[in-house]
Amino acid sequence: MRHFFICFGLLFLFSSCADRAEKNRQNLAKVAREINEKCPKMLDSETRLDGIEVKEPNTLVYQYTLVHVLSQNVDTVQFHRSLWPGIISTVKVSVEMKKLREENTTIEYYYQDKNNKPIYTFRISPAQYQ
Repeated sequence: MRHFFICFGLLFLFSSCADRAEKNRQNLAKVAREINEKCPKMLDSETRLDGIEVKEPNTLVYQYTLVHVLSQNVDTVQFHRSLWPGIISTVKVSVEMKKLREENTTIEYYYQDKNNKPIYTFRISPAQYQ
């Protein structure tokens, strides 16, 4: 009888975790759909938000294009130094990011150049913003 209870308890725990993961995935998909309806969108004279992608597990990827930049001309160390403080601050305090923080979502900011060549990806894990 005890063995049955342990198995049932593990099954319940697994089912509960799977249900929560599915709910998180659905929430992320909803966020992506809402934002993607407004994309592509110029954020400033240099940066275009192309859209958002949901990746497993529990990751949201913001995809940006730097419309006047070639990847070979970017110093990625300086790029990281320049953008990281603003990115991490936004993720930590933004009201729009609150639900993502509550769901322990990993957030990525992917930047590419005007020819769709990768420049840099910032990856922010829950440990970095909590």
